[in-house]
Amino acid sequence: MNAPPERILLSFSEDFTSNASLFIDGKIVASAAEERFNRKKCSAGFPKQSIEYCLSEAGIDFADVDTVVAANKYHFVYRLFPNQFKDYNHNFLNLKQKVYMHYHNLVLNLPPLQSLIEWGCKSLVQRQLGRKVALYDHHMTHAYSAYMTSGYPDALGVTLDNIGDGLSGGMFYCKDGKVRLMYGLPALASAGQFYGEITEFLGFNPLKHAGKVTGLAARGDAYKAYDLMTEFFSLSADRKKFILPPLLTKSYRTGLYKKLAKHTAEDIAAAAQRRLEDVVVDFVQYGLEQTGLRRLVLAGGVAGNVRMNQKLHELDQVDEIFVHPGMSDAGLSLGAGLMHLAEKNGLKPFKLDTVYFGPEYDDAAVEKEFAKFDGIKVKKDPKIEETVAKLLADGKVVARFAGRMEYGPRALGNRTIMYQATDPTVNDWLNEHLKRTEFMPFAPVTIAEKAEDCYLHLSGGEYTAKFMTIAFDCTPTMKEQCPGVVHIDGTARPQLIYEQDNPSYYKIVKRYYELTGIPSVINTSFNMHEEPIVCSPYDALRAFTLGHLDYLAINNFLVKNV
Repeated sequence: MNAPPERILLSFSEDFTSNASLFIDGKIVASAAEERFNRKKCSAGFPKQSIEYCLSEAGIDFADVDTVVAANKYHFVYRLFPNQFKDYNHNFLNLKQKVYMHYHNLVLNLPPLQSLIEWGCKSLVQRQLGRKVALYDHHMTHAYSAYMTSGYPDALGVTLDNIGDGLSGGMFYCKDGKVRLMYGLPALASAGQFYGEITEFLGFNPLKHAGKVTGLAARGDAYKAYDLMTEFFSLSADRKKFILPPLLTKSYRTGLYKKLAKHTAEDIAAAAQRRLEDVVVDFVQYGLEQTGLRRLVLAGGVAGNVRMNQKLHELDQVDEIFVHPGMSDAGLSLGAGLMHLAEKNGLKPFKLDTVYFGPEYDDAAVEKEFAKFDGIKVKKDPKIEETVAKLLADGKVVARFAGRMEYGPRALGNRTIMYQATDPTVNDWLNEHLKRTEFMPFAPVTIAEKAEDCYLHLSGGEYTAKFMTIAFDCTPTMKEQCPGVVHIDGTARPQLIYEQDNPSYYKIVKRYYELTGIPSVINTSFNMHEEPIVCSPYDALRAFTLGHLDYLAINNFLVKNV
């Protein structure tokens, strides 16, 4: 008897920033992270609300799902001890982390242990869901997420993070819709561990604030602490793995860190960023040399480092680069689903025509929330895009909430705060309003047809720039017109917006250009400090009032603080 055809596929991940995705007939229907619903940043554990959202978006019940898959084969601690991770800050040198990294190293080297733990994890998940579930490898799902959404016929795949199923990264040969692991990076040879330690040493949360180190790096001298930094992170002689000092004996108070403490935070950040770039570039160059491939796809948390991505893009051996929009573990469920569809159903690589995979709210849902907030004035505006463009041209701060929520860590217009990029002091006063402490300037959104007027060396990076996953050097015109989004190193990490990708959002930026002659505005995530990007109308109104912003464009309503 033939098995029934697979039409509806549900995938999920219980790792940090747990998430779920739904596919119907091989198409992405919905994908969202649990943190957006429970309002706890980087939330780990079973993504109950994300799964409920995915099913509701399709108008189906769990019983209607044909196949369920999950990312991670050996992450049993999330499944056995979910309460341990509700408010977990992930100290990179405490005993838990050291034991966990060595556990993964043991798993990597003992196949019988792999089989036992995979069986245990599968049993836990299946008991919870009451049905069969396939488990897919952490870094394979990362690699599939990047390759399958790149649209490339072939590519070198690189994944880099802290840890996942025994590995901290890998080099992959991607061709004809299939991904093959060439070699993996062991758990104790982790680029994510290196950058996470530095992030924590500088006083930031390593899970949430690695981007602060990237921004801070431009303010320092990379060479003052660089020689010391080479002892923290290097490449093996065969160029196939990273080398870090032994984890068990490492402490922030002794040894290399005691020496590092003599340098300023800016110089430490600069040296760490430069070392990450140098080592990873060398690692990737070797893979390109070995395979002859000229396209590069990236995923894993370290691929959120836009300056590193820029250095990889600028390599002579790279014609095209793509960084998956949900490069962190928030993209694991999508990767697991794509891996299943590629291996079982023959799905081929495609380009994303949208990443707005989250929930959308109609006017009735929005209007219901207005009464909960005092001190606001609301009016319906049928020409909301025109109004927003004019407000931006007049120097007003406008938060935008419209359409389906973005997938991945970047705000891409639908859960966004907008402001003119002409004010170089914007980073200070807007961060103060939002209670943020950032060193990276706000990112710009730029209408795509004017991208070459604003950024240098775009060729081969235009597609990934749609998702704000890479930095570029700015043109003199961009530096002069938009100092509020150009970093002190002369770079910016833009979102290139095309009309077909988000017509309403595009219309705002295009009209602003017509009014001012400037094709870019600030686009920063719509959230308060230490909170996830807003998801619901209530979240939007709360962040708007707490942040004391000028205006909120929510669907076709214009809200003003009075």
